[in-house]
Amino acid sequence: MKRIITALLFTALLVSSVSCASEQTTVETTVAARSVETTAPEEDDYGYVDPELPEKDYDGRAFNILYPEWSLYNNYYFAEEDNGEVVNDALYDRARRVEEYFNIDFSYITLGYIETIYPAVQKVVAAGMSEYDLVLTHNSTSLTGYVTEGIVANWNSVPSIDLDKPYWNQSVRESFEVNGILPFMSSDYILPDVNSIFFNKGLIEQYSLENPYELVESGVWTWDKLRELASGAAADLNGDSIMDDQDQYGFVAELGWQFASVFTACGQDYFGKDDDGLPAIACDNDKTQDILEKITQLLYRDDCSYTWNHSAEYDPNQGGTPPVSFDNGRALFYLTPLSLATTFRETLVDYGILPLPKYDENQSDYSTLNWAGFMCIPASVSDLECVGLVSEMLAAESCRTVMPAFYDVLLGEKIALDPDAKEMLDILFDNTIYDLGVNLSYYSLCSSQISNDSPNNTSYLASNRAAIEKTINDYIEGCEGYN
Repeated sequence: MKRIITALLFTALLVSSVSCASEQTTVETTVAARSVETTAPEEDDYGYVDPELPEKDYDGRAFNILYPEWSLYNNYYFAEEDNGEVVNDALYDRARRVEEYFNIDFSYITLGYIETIYPAVQKVVAAGMSEYDLVLTHNSTSLTGYVTEGIVANWNSVPSIDLDKPYWNQSVRESFEVNGILPFMSSDYILPDVNSIFFNKGLIEQYSLENPYELVESGVWTWDKLRELASGAAADLNGDSIMDDQDQYGFVAELGWQFASVFTACGQDYFGKDDDGLPAIACDNDKTQDILEKITQLLYRDDCSYTWNHSAEYDPNQGGTPPVSFDNGRALFYLTPLSLATTFRETLVDYGILPLPKYDENQSDYSTLNWAGFMCIPASVSDLECVGLVSEMLAAESCRTVMPAFYDVLLGEKIALDPDAKEMLDILFDNTIYDLGVNLSYYSLCSSQISNDSPNNTSYLASNRAAIEKTINDYIEGCEGYN
């Protein structure tokens, strides 16, 4: 039985609860019990492998998951019942299988938006309460504080999980782990939140341009190639000699955080690791400057791009429409969160999906910055083994059922029959990268220089280096405090 607990109920819950299994006032939805089929293939196209978990009976104890009212969590994590929608039913099945396998009862607790999570964890840990078993965070809000205060557990010390399994994100381990301490983790339970490039197939044909799918597959899909194609598709449609929001563009995008993905796409880290395996600034180099100049040239000097600042009026997630909307056929390329593919169900545009371009043809892989959040475990949790077992099965079941459903939703009926589209999603998701620099809130290092058309990385770092290095040192010292 799933229980969703909101802020209105939380005060009473916190007063009365002393453990995960305590009595709670909840809103309950009764669902029919299902048998759990535990036999599964050794591996499938989405990387699923059998987690080989022991059968444990937790006597119906509550398993409490705290999460913020953030769109990704709201849309892709919880389902009240089967309703015939592919993702909803996959979420429902995942929860049922895990609940029945361990005889637990999921409760999903939200106190509000992303800023509510950190103080909630502080409060229960300070009180020594095991109120939350698993906590879902924002991708960059207050992460250093969790570590410096030691209020979350080390994932490397959690029993009954195998972080080497393919449904755990290895990039988080590489970026976040310091001296064996891993405060945050991600798995297929945390669905990827990535940016992508949509392209208009009709305009590709109209202007006899190269097939973008073939460019990706041959390894020559670069920012220089995008600029070349985009320059060939801009047009003054109304003939007034003024390029404005009534005309056609080769490239359109909202300015801001989306452009922080450019460094990762170009194979450039914000933070990396030094010779001692400790986090350090990695973007103080000539390549970073060249990336910034390529993108600002495209946006502001190639006369083929249209950009806008964020507002509710232009935000499709809030019912808005961009000033030059991709789905009205007046843009060749559109840099956008991949999740917005679901808003193009009714568009008449024949479109495809691409990864962000590489820096140059010598770059070996396409890389995608993952904007999704993280999982952490409050340090006051009373039963780490239970949390480990449940987290492992949630990850495995997400890989087995939710990821395929997520693909179906992103592709939609319009492009589901396009064999190249599925391959592009594989490329996008197979190399999703978490970067500690982004997650410790320094993604503006890239996005602000691009949005402000001020590509001077040496100057930016000179002005901000002290603050950046303090954040890095705080994180390192916080991890060292676990030992």
